[in-house]
This record gives sequence, structure tokens and C-alpha cells, in this order.
Amino acid sequence: RLLRHQAERKKAFELVAPILSDGFIRPKTEKRPVGKNRPAIKEAITALQKSLEEDETSFVALQNVVEQRCTFFFQHDRFPIDYKELQPVPLLKVGMLTYAGDDGREKGQAYRMAVDLEAGVARFRFRAPSEAGPWRWRTVDTIISLPECLKERLPHGELMAPTLREERRADGERFAVLDFIIEVEKEALPEWRSVERVLGADWGVHSLLTATAVDEHSEQVGGPFFLDTGSFDGRQARTRRQIDEVKKKVARYEQERDALPEDHAKRSWYTQRLALYRREIELCWRKYERRNRALAHLARNVLLLLCQIHGCSLLSMESLKTLKTTGRGRGVRGRWRNYCNTSTIRGEIWRLLRYKCHLLGLRFHTEQPRGTSHTCPHCGVPAKT
Repeated sequence: RLLRHQAERKKAFELVAPILSDGFIRPKTEKRPVGKNRPAIKEAITALQKSLEEDETSFVALQNVVEQRCTFFFQHDRFPIDYKELQPVPLLKVGMLTYAGDDGREKGQAYRMAVDLEAGVARFRFRAPSEAGPWRWRTVDTIISLPECLKERLPHGELMAPTLREERRADGERFAVLDFIIEVEKEALPEWRSVERVLGADWGVHSLLTATAVDEHSEQVGGPFFLDTGSFDGRQARTRRQIDEVKKKVARYEQERDALPEDHAKRSWYTQRLALYRREIELCWRKYERRNRALAHLARNVLLLLCQIHGCSLLSMESLKTLKTTGRGRGVRGRWRNYCNTSTIRGEIWRLLRYKCHLLGLRFHTEQPRGTSHTCPHCGVPAKT
């Protein structure tokens, strides 16, 4: 997935190369710092898209690459020539070892594993470097208790080679995780001509999602469902503000520390405080991302449940996984709403739905957002707004 995403970005990098100009950079004035000339960027990308009739690269993808190249211009006083200048090579931050290339659970040269479903455990043995240096087999098996979800899937699927990886906590704790991968057969997708009911989901601003089921005659089945996040936005906004405040402290302390001589006694105190603040930032980000994942899973389960209740064999929604909002809005609420629109939670919900629909035998269709909110579902006439 990461390689495919990078390939798409590299394609967008090459597409926007002819339109780059100094007009994309807003010069510095007495009241405003140097920045990006977003109206000029929007106009140039719109003209570029009209000339690329058969290319499906979205406006947002092109805009993201252009703005990233402008950010590079601020730092180096020139636009990047090669994509590798813009995007450094991604490197793993933690250790990961996949056993997919080995000879299987029974005759593997790097690992051996036996699964006992009745006892609910797996016996795992692997080779690792010893204190002397050479790789050796462990003398005892590692007994792993199987989770309930794994017990349910194993009789209906095939256990693939596991992956051994390292997990790091914000407090510095490190431990190993063994990922079990099960290949299961997905349900057959219904034929398009057999689709009788559709669940349509639309992204909202005040509420996260609005879902309505319709039949083949465009008649509504049941009432609309609004997924309101309640106090979730407030908690996430407070966490974001906490992160921003701690980042300001880190920047200030780094500046004060660097101003001191190398042999100054207070430099060690600054180093300790900076370590505590960076740990606090990491803890806040983990909490923030954990809440986003939980909300994405909740939204996915609700939509799939509505499909089952109304007997829908097709789930259709807007493709807003890369939505980008420009402009700061008015006040704290406006800035937070803009951030919510730009956040990655929509992309996470989209990926989960795409995976689960194929697993459950549901058709999943995404529609381009242009004009969807201005067209009447009954008569098909766009609204004059």
C-alpha cells in the first residue's frame, strides 16, 4: 500500500513539474510572512486537469504535491528537481521480520510453529543470534495463548507465515509482537443487475456521517441515520491544543539550551525537561490516534449493520478520503472544523469499509463528490445554490 501511494505521488510530482513558477510563492511583507499563493496554485492546477482528460489524478493529490514543493522552496530557495529530494526514502523505525520466505511451520529454517486449537495455544520456536554471535535455535518453545477471534477464523481459513515485529511504548518499554495472518475466502459479490437496495452515506460537517437506504425505484427505505460524534470533537481538540502547547515549550527550551555554552551546568536540566516534554507529545499523539481508530471502527460497524437491517447489497459513498480544506476559518471552532475536514479519519473509514465489504460480500462504490450535495435524489435536478 505504501509503495502504491508513493508511486501515485511520484506520478503527480511529474505532472505538476511544467506549471511550477515563482508566482506560487507569496512574497514577504511587513505584516505577512512568506507563504503560498493558493489562488494561483488552484488556477494552475485546474488548467492542468483540463489538459489531462484521461488522467484520473485528483485535484487534492496534485495540490498536496505542489504545496509540498513550495515548502521545499522556502527551505532551499528552489523547487526540487527529483522526487527523492522531496520525499526521503522511508525507513523502518522498529525491527520487523517476516517469515513468508521460509519453508513453512514444520520445516522452516528460521521458525517452527504448531497450533493446538483444542488447547487454544500455539508453540513457537525461532532462531536468533546468541551472545557469542552465531544464530541458534531456542532451547524451549514459546507458548502463546490464541485470542478468540483467531480461534473463530482458523477453522475456516489457512494460517499463513507469521510476522515478528518490535513494539515500542511511549514510556520506553519494548516488546516483541507475533502477528498471525489467516487467509480466508471472501464472499461472492452480487451481480450489479441483482442489486435492489443501496445504502448511501454522505460525509457531514456537524455530524460525521448521514446514511439512507433506497430501493431500485429510488424510494427511501426507513429513516435517515445521523452519526453524531458528540463530545468526541471536543476531546480531540483539547488533545491537539495540548500537543501544540507542549511543542511551543520544546521549541523555547531548545532555543534557551542552545544559547548556553557547551559546558554549562543547566544544559543537562534542559535535556531532561525536553525528554519529558517529547514523551508527553508522543503519549498525546498515541491517545489521539487511538480515539480516531476507535471512531473509524464504530462508523464502519454502524454502516455495515444498517446494510444488514435494510437488506442492502451495495454501499455507496463520496470519495473524500483526501479532502483538503484551505483557509483558517473564524476563531477556534473554524480552525478545528477545517482540521476535522482535512484529518485522516475519513480515509481510515474508507479503507476499513472497502476491506470489510469485500469480506462480507457487499458491493462498495465510491462517487466523485462534485455535485452530489446539490442534486435532488427524486428528480435529478441540481439545486441553484
